[in-house]
Amino acid sequence: MAFFSFMLIGCDKEGELSLNQDEFVVDNDMILKPMAIASKVVNFNRADGIYTKAQAESDFGGSILNNWQNIDIYSNQARVRIPANTLSSGNIVNIDVADGTEYELSFKVRFGPNFDWSRGGKVGFGFHIGNGYTGCNKADNGLGGTARLMWYNETGTKTNFVTTGTYFRPYVYYRDMPQTCGDSFGKQSQQLSKNTWYTVKIRVKSNSGSDTNGLVLYEVDGVNLLSQSIRWTTDDNYRKIRYITFHTFRGGSQEYWQSTTDGFIYYDDLSFTRISS
Repeated sequence: MAFFSFMLIGCDKEGELSLNQDEFVVDNDMILKPMAIASKVVNFNRADGIYTKAQAESDFGGSILNNWQNIDIYSNQARVRIPANTLSSGNIVNIDVADGTEYELSFKVRFGPNFDWSRGGKVGFGFHIGNGYTGCNKADNGLGGTARLMWYNETGTKTNFVTTGTYFRPYVYYRDMPQTCGDSFGKQSQQLSKNTWYTVKIRVKSNSGSDTNGLVLYEVDGVNLLSQSIRWTTDDNYRKIRYITFHTFRGGSQEYWQSTTDGFIYYDDLSFTRISS
């Protein structure tokens, strides 16, 4: 039987609010996942309108944890609305997949033509390993991690914001992370533009025991952003990739992560594959 714990709300030096996410805390292999599958291609080819949780679970092939909201289908794309004057609000869910020790995913993403970059936020699909950690809950107990993606701007406040350039950054929680909040390893993409499609690929491989023989890899439009050996965990009961994250929100906890307007981010051509069980 699976037991649940709840992550407390806090904030990091990047300002990220932690999320009230249901987290399994028992041996992954003891959890029954009747819906979960190991690979899928999702093209979001549906009629325009609200994209329901039931439709999404059918498309993704697995159950969805947390509230599915602020998302519709527009021209065969999934469109997430980030409400104005909010933080950690958008669509923030985990998608159940068959447990594995190595996975790869790719997806296309674009920011709407009138998107306000503000300071940044979390965007797109990623991976949840073991118990998974977000929100500056440091993953130094060796029981899990996450690999997600940010868009990020170096400067600005809500009342005096000057965009000097916005970039994708890796955002990784793992056993040896040097700070409380997600690690970018000092990497960022080329400068981003609005209303432009980008193709992102993320690959993660579990380490074994306490060895640093895991892997995290990010690419944007075929250009390597990060390729890093990594120690995700130190307990093999928590080493497996268990969910795909789908997190789209501003923040951050300070007001300058917010925007005074709704923001729209579009997704297409998601694929994920389990490489090893």
